[in-house]
Amino acid sequence: MPEPEKPEEPTPGETPEQKALREALAEVDKWKALSRKNEEQAKSNAEKAKKFDEHEEANKSEIEKITARAEAAEKAIAEREATESAAKLREEIATEKGFADRKIKASALRGSTREELEAHADELLEMVPAPPAAPSAEGQGQVGAPIKDGEMSADDIVAAAVAR
Repeated sequence: MPEPEKPEEPTPGETPEQKALREALAEVDKWKALSRKNEEQAKSNAEKAKKFDEHEEANKSEIEKITARAEAAEKAIAEREATESAAKLREEIATEKGFADRKIKASALRGSTREELEAHADELLEMVPAPPAAPSAEGQGQVGAPIKDGEMSADDIVAAAVAR
């Protein structure tokens, strides 16, 4: 802040009113100068504030972009984990219910909860007939016994199957 101006020397023949007027005008000039200085400082501050706001807005946009990417990644991970969890549950129920025996894939199960999946598994098992029991091995010969006349060797069986 500039030093206050020293009052001017009174001029000879100046009345007290003229002196008060002169001092008041000097005071007005002083305050005008200070006001102009403050206006310049305010303009400078306003420009800096505007640049700061622009910078903050740019940073905010970057933060928003990064936040959106993080949220999308978290959502994708959650969806993948839910899908994997559902597939694991389907496989578990299919194994428990014996789907492999009836050649039913676990992916055929529909439902979102364990109870729904088990109920659907029961419905599928009712619709798909059980496989016939395997024929008895009686009369098929002895394991490791030599092939007798009239019996086919493994090579003969394969050759006959390929010839069809």
